[in-house]
Amino acid sequence: MITTHFSVWRGLNTSAHPEGLLYDGRSGTCELALAVDVDILDNGRRVRCRPGRVLVDSRDWRDGYNAPDGQAYAVVDGVICEVLEDLSVRPLAALQSPGPVAWAALGDIVFWSNGVESGLIQWGEAGEWGGRRFPVASEAARYVDPAAGQVLGAAFGRVWIGRDDVLHYTAGAWNFEKAGASGIMLPARITMIRPVDDGLYVGTEAAVFFLAGANPAAGMPVRRVSIDPAIPGSDVLVRADDYGRFDPVTGVIWTGPRGICLGLPDGIVINLTKNRVALDAPASGAAAVALPLRYVAILHP
Repeated sequence: MITTHFSVWRGLNTSAHPEGLLYDGRSGTCELALAVDVDILDNGRRVRCRPGRVLVDSRDWRDGYNAPDGQAYAVVDGVICEVLEDLSVRPLAALQSPGPVAWAALGDIVFWSNGVESGLIQWGEAGEWGGRRFPVASEAARYVDPAAGQVLGAAFGRVWIGRDDVLHYTAGAWNFEKAGASGIMLPARITMIRPVDDGLYVGTEAAVFFLAGANPAAGMPVRRVSIDPAIPGSDVLVRADDYGRFDPVTGVIWTGPRGICLGLPDGIVINLTKNRVALDAPASGAAAVALPLRYVAILHP
């Protein structure tokens, strides 16, 4: 093993051969092909080992969600639970099917769906999503119960539901009990729904699209903005200027086969790691989080 000392780290470079990585013995500047269990701080001038992990619960935890109001939820042993500050859980709703749970929040209401079942959490209690009867027959004909979807999003007073290759949406004006009888067709199965100020980024198994506007009734033109799909679960909302010289607006970060991308308003997509990061093998899923000035994604084969 060869030990190399460096003083300035210029980041990961997984697209070049290891022998071609930058290293300047005089200044101590270098690139790395792999960094395990370390944090690089102070613009690459300091390295810190990450703290170890502690087992807090041996049950089957999955599909965690941090709501905008600070509440946390997860599926624990097949039951949707609220996660309390001491990491104990409060059961809310037992699931009857095993699919991954998608989440979205509109105001103080949290919506969930696993593609077969769906529901909501309001005032700390689980409830049904849908089932409302409209007294006017014309209203009953225009709206249907929200479909169960494999991915959810919330923006512009609506909940957006990806079911297979159709983007459904609730009635608007915060009427989340009913959805439009029709939806927006996409070319492939939907895997991501994320809003920015002037539209939606919708990822599919084939590519990423931008839907301009906020009102489906007025039309939302669909434009492909990335030929590469986003890895499911790798998408998070961020403040764009935390990741470069961009305006302080809401953006969407995701990981794709060619690197980490930032989606800005107007459907502008920037590959933040162009020619520096490439995946050795395809990933079927991911978990991601946005920390201050940092985006972390864990990929699953």
